[in-house]
Amino acid sequence: MSQARGDRQIVTVEIYPGHGTTLNFRSTGETIRRVWLDDLSKVTLSFDDAGCSVSETGNECAARVIHLRRINPLEFPNLPTTGTTLLTVLTDGGLYLFRLAFPESGNPNYYSLEIQPDSISSGIQPQPVAVSIEGSSGAQLIEQGLRVAQSRNLIAEGNPLWERLQNLIVAVRQGVYVEVAAAQAGVSQALIVRLVELGQSVSPSVTL
Repeated sequence: MSQARGDRQIVTVEIYPGHGTTLNFRSTGETIRRVWLDDLSKVTLSFDDAGCSVSETGNECAARVIHLRRINPLEFPNLPTTGTTLLTVLTDGGLYLFRLAFPESGNPNYYSLEIQPDSISSGIQPQPVAVSIEGSSGAQLIEQGLRVAQSRNLIAEGNPLWERLQNLIVAVRQGVYVEVAAAQAGVSQALIVRLVELGQSVSPSVTL
């Protein structure tokens, strides 16, 4: 969460033609109050609260999810053309900055970014779940990462989150896409990424 707040290098979000990206603030427990987009010519924003709109949101806005969609470039008088633009999100808990980039070709590696609180998953930054985390090898990495987290006293057996992660691991091992399994189990995607990193740290021979 500290990275998105601009305490470190600003997070870059790539938006490809024909694809959208979602910024999910639900895990923070914060509510989006106002949003500014410096360049409106290449992307549209929508919210899970119909009372919100770009640059016009006031106290009536109570969104927690922002969806960004790439559009064909529009021309605005006196607005310079740039390769990237800045998205600023003001919540009731802080200010978040995202740099939006617009590749001209290719396919996205992710479709959703979850803003994760700096808590149990200390060091987690907003980042996507790799689409290649799947099957037995992906489940093994998540499970190994969970054991590492347990050894560091970050989580214990019997914890409700532990049980949800067990359900996720079983689903991934059975071939369910990790993003779908995460939604079904109620586990944040950023936490999965962190567990995979921990799993890789003890098992470098396992590849995604």
